[in-house]
Amino acid sequence: MSYTPLFPNLQPQMPAVPLLKRRAVLAGLTAVSASLAMPLPVRAASLDNVIKVPTAMPAPGMTSLIVDSAGSTFEMSSLVGQPVLINFWATWCAPCIAELPSLAAAAKALSEDGIRVMLVSIDRGGSTKALPFLENLGVAGPQLGFDPKARLSREMGVRGLPTTFLLDAAQHSSWSFVGPFEWDSPAVLQALRDALAVS
Repeated sequence: MSYTPLFPNLQPQMPAVPLLKRRAVLAGLTAVSASLAMPLPVRAASLDNVIKVPTAMPAPGMTSLIVDSAGSTFEMSSLVGQPVLINFWATWCAPCIAELPSLAAAAKALSEDGIRVMLVSIDRGGSTKALPFLENLGVAGPQLGFDPKARLSREMGVRGLPTTFLLDAAQHSSWSFVGPFEWDSPAVLQALRDALAVS
């Protein structure tokens, strides 16, 4: 599964199904051309039990308001005091959908360590689009946020989906993870705990 780069306006310009079919055709053509020509560099898969924790960086700006499940607006600063794993996703992003169940399982595992997991949808339809989608998948547990104008995701420097940030409790340090992961694997959970332990 791969990372989905965002369009300049952070939303797809065509329905997801034709886009996925086109990607499947392009992937097939790439595979054929790779077998006929020089091998393409192999990108390390992130949907496994291995994770390389990036270097801690200062937390990005997070002043843009987002909406919760009840329709109330809030800022990320309202979560200061508890570490949070923030995952930016959308219903049209196949890699995002692939990792949603593992994020739900990680939310349960990390809650024992006082770490909150938040899913922030950038779907234009906001909660009316994302909530039924999550319910159909049976994804429950993480806190939900909706960023239909993609203001927070732009402010935090999201360039594609899925992108996930780990913030320490004070929101001074952050770690950025690009692409899908098996968030509930023991190795990934321990890597997140270890990162927070040294912050």
